[in-house]
Formats: sequence, structure tokens, C-alpha cells
Amino acid sequence: MFKHSLAAVVAALMFVSQAQADENSPAYTKCMDKASSTVAMSACIKDETKLQDDRLNRVYKQLLGKLDAPQQKSLREVQRDWISFRDKNCKFHVQASGGTMAQLEGGMCVLDMTRERAAELERILSPGQ
Repeated sequence: MFKHSLAAVVAALMFVSQAQADENSPAYTKCMDKASSTVAMSACIKDETKLQDDRLNRVYKQLLGKLDAPQQKSLREVQRDWISFRDKNCKFHVQASGGTMAQLEGGMCVLDMTRERAAELERILSPGQ
């Protein structure tokens, strides 16, 4: 019985830490809560995207350091393909949205995809964390 309870607690903690890794920063949430215009919202998105991009670059370099040469080559290729996909996908979001919200939609797309990719590479770098 105790082993099952302990396993449930560990699983819940893993889920919570994973959910936190997949979320935006508290500063972003605070910034968006205060934003009263699309210009202000765009600035919040830009700042958070920089933070998430720095996170992505950091974990990418850490992961490269743990891989052998063929795996490094594969990761580099996959990352280049992912960047191309992200940029094309988000450009489509801008085109599909149109209007005054198009730039926010595009910015959110880049932010969301970058944050999710950083979390994905973190899971590869540290499985089970």
C-alpha cells in the first residue's frame, strides 16, 4: 500500500514539474495582465520569446554535449528542420489570422512553439524529470 502511495506522489510531482516547464514565466503572466494594448501585449510576447529562446539554446547545447558525433549530427539536422517548420507555421498563422490580431497571433505561435521545443529537449536531456 505504501509503495503505491509513494509511486502516486512521485508521479504527481513529475507531472507538476513537467507542467511548470511547459508554462510561460511568471513575469510574462504579470506583463500580460497589465497590458492594455496590442503594443504592450506584443512587447510581453517579445520578452517571453527571448527568455524561452535562451532556454531552448541552453538546453540544446547541453544536449549536444551529451551525444556522440552521429547523434549530434542528427540533432543539428532535426533542429534546423524544426526551426524552418516553426517559422513557416507561424507565418501561416499571421496570414490566416489577418487584421489587427495577426501579429499577436504570429508572435504567440513562435512563443508557444519555442517554449514547447525547449521543454521537449529538456525531457530528452533528463528523462523522467
